[in-house]
Amino acid sequence: MSSLSRRAPGRRPSRWARDGALLALAVAATALYLPLPTAWLRSGTVHVAPDGFDGLPGSSRRLAVRTIQRAVDLAGPGETVLIWPGTYPESVRVRRGGGPGRPLVLRAAVPGKAVITGASASPVARGWRWRSLGPRRWVTVTGWRVDGLRVDGVPAYRATRRAKLEEVCRRPGAWPAFFATDRRLDLCLPAGGPPRAERFAVQRPGPQRTRSGGHQVASLWLEAPWLEVRDLVFDHPVFAAIQLWDTAHVRIQGNVFRGADVAVNDRPALRTASHITISRNLADAWPLGRWRRSGWLTWREVYPYSNSSLAWLAGADLRVEHNLIGEAGDGIKVVPRAGRNSAEANVIGMVVDDAFEIDDRAVRLTLAQNLVADSFVMLSFSPMPQGSVRVSGNVFLGQPDPFDTSSSELLKLLNDPVDGVELDHNLFVGGGLGWNPPTVRLRNVRLVDNTLASVLGARELAARDRIIGPGNRMVTLRPGGWPPAAAGPTALAPLLGPVRPLAIPRPGPTWLRPGMDPAFDRLQPLLRSGWIAPPPELP
Repeated sequence: MSSLSRRAPGRRPSRWARDGALLALAVAATALYLPLPTAWLRSGTVHVAPDGFDGLPGSSRRLAVRTIQRAVDLAGPGETVLIWPGTYPESVRVRRGGGPGRPLVLRAAVPGKAVITGASASPVARGWRWRSLGPRRWVTVTGWRVDGLRVDGVPAYRATRRAKLEEVCRRPGAWPAFFATDRRLDLCLPAGGPPRAERFAVQRPGPQRTRSGGHQVASLWLEAPWLEVRDLVFDHPVFAAIQLWDTAHVRIQGNVFRGADVAVNDRPALRTASHITISRNLADAWPLGRWRRSGWLTWREVYPYSNSSLAWLAGADLRVEHNLIGEAGDGIKVVPRAGRNSAEANVIGMVVDDAFEIDDRAVRLTLAQNLVADSFVMLSFSPMPQGSVRVSGNVFLGQPDPFDTSSSELLKLLNDPVDGVELDHNLFVGGGLGWNPPTVRLRNVRLVDNTLASVLGARELAARDRIIGPGNRMVTLRPGGWPPAAAGPTALAPLLGPVRPLAIPRPGPTWLRPGMDPAFDRLQPLLRSGWIAPPPELP
């Protein structure tokens, strides 16, 4: 018998024994829940799985931790956080990174199957008690402000006023829409009710959204240097999908961003982000373009969503390359402060506002070999007080619209001043060459050796005599008198003669195939049209 079993009845353990047992428990708990230096147990990989447990070391799939946050707290330089298939309703902060040649990597174990979602993990909609306001209209008390809502998998339009919701709900061809205050949610269901809880995906509560580019919350915060984020899906993000905060030497590659306010954002930041590469991602804010093209909403009604971009960056040594953008408010927004910067070989499918927006000082920026298929404005420099921007070898194709010749413009030069832009060897087909009121000061803005086919030409450019340089080929089109982008370059030959496609690699995640993502499927007519040569090798 043990000494404990032989002790006298009623005798209690000594204080030293009790303290020793508590100490042992504390040590065990510390070993489980604090990021101790146990990398030798993990062979360089921390495993995460939805059925894991955060008290485990993450050294294998069987011993996986449950949350990505726990995994990044454990991992160190040169290690990989391997995220197994599943949905993770988290907002993750990466506070420790890697080092030169030894980045900390966050990667999906199966590309495209690890989803970081901004939707609420709890079924909050089950507590909503709906009251009918008539055909298509419902209201409930929520107790908090709903900023993002999906109905039957379809993103609902966020109206700015209750009266606006009532108006758009009455229109033919209406989509789901809502208006929210801090305690109330008004809902439009064009297909009818009842509004059952299982029909909704609700964005987690967060600070009130702004249009200034600042995001107080994000699905993934990067707060350390030398990081890589690969092959993940960010679905229904909480405002920004990835927020750059006091970081540098970051590669974001092969990810899918669905419905982000901004996919990759660096505002606000403790210091200027630098050496940032955003490569081979897919970003989509469906159905912004469909709302507009269907005739249900006007451009001004969709414009509040113009922050919906792949990237909004103001750093140094930025590279945005080989990405796919399906539908967006703005496509790519970059205002580099230093270094050498580029946005190259990207394909942009449908943009409600500006395909490329540069609205501040931009240093040594090259926009080259990009394909823009349908954008309200192709290039916005409005304003750019100090710039050195070269736009070269791009293809800009406006949507042919026989009724709206202003729906596809090459340049937006509306705000004062604009300094330092050169466009050369680009192809533009659209409504007009741009807007330039006489009051806007332009310095060193030149178009040289481009093919410019448009309906309105340069008549809305007050400084056209200084902007339009030598070597440009000017072609006059009738409204809607050209084929859509998906018809390919051969369809333009009767209007322009032989047209050379872009010799760029297939953009987007290399693992992505038709049938794997709806946004990728919607882009297939454009990707297969012949504008990219050789054609993408897709099944």
